[in-house]
Amino acid sequence: MSLFRKRPPVRQPGPPLLHRPWHVPETEFPGIVPIRTLPFDPSDRAAVAIVGMTAYTTGFEFSVARRIRPGIPGLDQGPAPEIFRRDFNGPPSFQLSLQLSDGRTVVDGRPSGDAEPAGPILMPRGGGGTSHSQLQRWWAWPLPPSGPLDVICQWPAYGISETRVRIDAQLILDAARQSIPLWPQDGA
Repeated sequence: MSLFRKRPPVRQPGPPLLHRPWHVPETEFPGIVPIRTLPFDPSDRAAVAIVGMTAYTTGFEFSVARRIRPGIPGLDQGPAPEIFRRDFNGPPSFQLSLQLSDGRTVVDGRPSGDAEPAGPILMPRGGGGTSHSQLQRWWAWPLPPSGPLDVICQWPAYGISETRVRIDAQLILDAARQSIPLWPQDGA
């Protein structure tokens, strides 16, 4: 007797997706960045923290937890529910950015087109949760220069004005050297 259910037949795969150097590497496991939970300044309505970080040879990923206080309307409630709003002309309610040690600021957003981005990028990579508790992953490319790295957050809809946490980017660089290559990038 097998403990696994029989699965339907596998569909034929479509054309392979082209991997870009500024995407999360698909041929390595990340190194773990040794950080504690890094909370941003909370409001009386919500709180945000970085709750984990990993590093690859080309960039790093971190997880952000958002919590809305019980009794406060969640993302799916209120006069303009954030979860359903799709106003691409105005600024998003929740924003993250990076301040690198060399002075460059990296704002969130996806690079457009197939050309290598002109500068560093920060983009959301998915997540989930409930109307009051969310976890989202963020990808930053390339690896930061050594020195202080500030992650900046704001969530005005929940009373969190611009606030930041700082880590030593050397922790990310050291963890990137601990990533585990699996296969060559070209599949050879």
